Amino acid sequence: MSAPPEEGAGEAGPFAAAWAQRARVAARPTDPGLLLVLAPMDGVTDHVYRDLLTSLDGNASGISLCVSEFVRVTRERVQPHVLRRACPELDAGGRTRAGVEVFVQLLGGQPEPMAQSAALAAELGAPGIDINFGCPAKTVNDHDGGASILRTPCRIEAIVGAVRKAVPAAIPVTVKVRLGWDGAEHLPEIARGAEAGGAAWLTVHARTRLQLYKPPVDWVALGRARQAVRIPVVANGDINTAGDLQRCAAQSGCHAFMIGRGSMGRPWLFRQLRGWEGPHAPDFDPLRYRALLHDYAARLLTAGATELAALGKLKQWLRLGAPAFAELDALFQAIKGVPRLPAALHHLDTAPPPAPGPRPRRESASRSAGSASAPAP
Repeated sequence: MSAPPEEGAGEAGPFAAAWAQRARVAARPTDPGLLLVLAPMDGVTDHVYRDLLTSLDGNASGISLCVSEFVRVTRERVQPHVLRRACPELDAGGRTRAGVEVFVQLLGGQPEPMAQSAALAAELGAPGIDINFGCPAKTVNDHDGGASILRTPCRIEAIVGAVRKAVPAAIPVTVKVRLGWDGAEHLPEIARGAEAGGAAWLTVHARTRLQLYKPPVDWVALGRARQAVRIPVVANGDINTAGDLQRCAAQSGCHAFMIGRGSMGRPWLFRQLRGWEGPHAPDFDPLRYRALLHDYAARLLTAGATELAALGKLKQWLRLGAPAFAELDALFQAIKGVPRLPAALHHLDTAPPPAPGPRPRRESASRSAGSASAPAP
C-alpha cells in the first residue's frame, strides 16, 4: 500500500499520524490509530450483516465501530422492542459478538421525543447515540426527518442539544449529515450547530440530498466543515479502495472515515486499509468471497429469515458490490433471476468467469478528480 499523499500545508499531520498507526484500531476519532466505521445503510447493514463483517478473520475485521440502521422517532418516545429490533446487540452490552461497539442511530425532527428515545437506548445499553440528518429518502424527508432538517440548520443545535442532555456524559452523541439539501454552502453552519449541541464528532456524507447517490462526491467540502469546528469530522462517501481513502484525506484533511457500500464490494477493505491482508493478497479472491456469501445466507436463516428474504438479501449484496469487480457482477447476473435460495447458492459455486471486456471502475472519482461514475457509499 502506498504512502499517503500530501494533504497541503497544515493538513498532513493528523492523517499522517493516523496512517502511520493504521494497524491500531481506534475506537474514537481522538484515539491513537485509524478510525474506520461501518456505515449504517437502511435495509443492508442489519445485525446479521454487522455480526458477519465484524467476525471476519477470527474477529479481526479492522472495523472500529458500527452504527445501526436508523430508528424512526416521531411524536412519542420509541418503545424498547423497536430499539432492540434495530439493534439486538443492546442485549449484549451494545456490541457484536466480535466485541465491536454498535451505536444506535435515531432519526427525527422533534427534540423531546428524540431525547426520550436516546435516554431509553442508553438505558438499554447503547454505547453511543448517532443522530441521522442525512437520509435522502423522500418518505423520510416528507415527514420531518433525515436530510430535510438540513434546510433549516438552526434546528440541528436544538435536537442535538436535547439528546446530549438526556444521556449520560460518558455516552457519545454523534451526528451524521450530508453536505446540505441542494448545495454545500451551509455546511459550516450545519457543522457548528452539531458542535454547539454537544456532538462528540460529525460524520459528513460528501453528497447533497438532491444528489441522492449520484456522482461526484465533494471531499473538498468536508474540509470546510472541519475548519468550522473543533470536533472531529469523519469523512464518508465513495471510499472503496485505499487510493480513495488517501485522496479523500488529501482533499478533506480528515483522518477518520466511514465506509458503506465499499464494504459490499470489498468486505475485507477494513483489513486492507490497516495493512493486515499482506502485500501479496489478491484484491479479489473468488473462493473466499463465495464462502462468505454462503456464510451470510446461513446466518440469515439462523436469525429467522425466510429463504425468500435471505435470497433477496443475497441478491442485494451482489448488486451493490457488482461495481467493484466484474466477477461480482457475473455472480449477480447468474442469480438475479433465480427464484429459490438453494439454487442461487448452487449458481454461486458453478457460475462461469466473467466474459472478456471492460471491467467496472475500481477507483472512485471525487468532484475535483473528475466526474466518472463510482459506487455510492
